[in-house]
Amino acid sequence: MRNCLIIALLLTAAPAFAADEGAMEYREHTMEAVGGHMQAIVDIIRRKVPHTSHLAMHVNAIDDIAKIVDTLFPAGSEGGDALPAIWKDPADFAEKIQTFQMASAALREAAASGDMAIIGPGLGRMGESCKGCHDNYRAE
Repeated sequence: MRNCLIIALLLTAAPAFAADEGAMEYREHTMEAVGGHMQAIVDIIRRKVPHTSHLAMHVNAIDDIAKIVDTLFPAGSEGGDALPAIWKDPADFAEKIQTFQMASAALREAAASGDMAIIGPGLGRMGESCKGCHDNYRAE
């Protein structure tokens, strides 16, 4: 009987751990997607690839992801590359997310113009917004 109770307790605790671990892994996959899209944009702008028609798709994907970033750091999902400072200073972290969201929206607008003279600086601001968060909230 005692063994059954221990097993039951372990089984009920396991889903909570799995959910927290799942949230952390999901966050990491989502943020890796942002990095992949950023690198693809850089490759297009530097003319490493001839896929200028793909630029807007990559920019739009980042902007779409930016809209959900604030949901990717729930309490209990600590770990991975996310530093504890995220949960210790949620107001500052929220400001960093908002900066990222504004930069991604501005880059989307710039990409829609098709003007590389606007897109380049927009990409720079996007990179700065990423760095602004990574400096304090991501383990490198």
